[in-house]
Amino acid sequence: MEKGKKTILKNIEENAIAIGIIIMFIMETVNVVCKFLFPTFVGIPEEISIFAYIWVCFLCASYCTKRGANIIVDALTAKYPKKLQNFLFSTQYLLDAVLSIFFIYGAIVFDIKTKADGTVGVTGIPLWIIYLAPTAGFLLNLFRDMQMFLKTLKSTEEVSVS
Repeated sequence: MEKGKKTILKNIEENAIAIGIIIMFIMETVNVVCKFLFPTFVGIPEEISIFAYIWVCFLCASYCTKRGANIIVDALTAKYPKKLQNFLFSTQYLLDAVLSIFFIYGAIVFDIKTKADGTVGVTGIPLWIIYLAPTAGFLLNLFRDMQMFLKTLKSTEEVSVS
């Protein structure tokens, strides 16, 4: 695939994040209007907004990993030789991948319990669907970590993230 073209996964990520932000904006606006015009309808748009927010947060975490925009302090490591920087970056991605595996396990266990409980939100949406966000987010983050780890292993120069 050409360098300038976006991958299918990146398109899905970006579109899902954008749609989630749009849903949040619309539902918060509807919620404010409902407080004045339809007070009995207030909780539904708020809950939909919160659900969108949860999904956006977890999708953005993996997107930041892909872009190399996760929180790092590199004032000291910027002075290191490029090979050492790549080693440190690859170690960072490996540790993040291991943590993602633990979070995936916990998220799956929690989601199974929530599904078995049969709990639903104000909207009637089963909460286990909403709680799939951490599972999906951390699975995607694990994929991104492995991508970046392999990229740092192959690189002999400074890793450029895109």
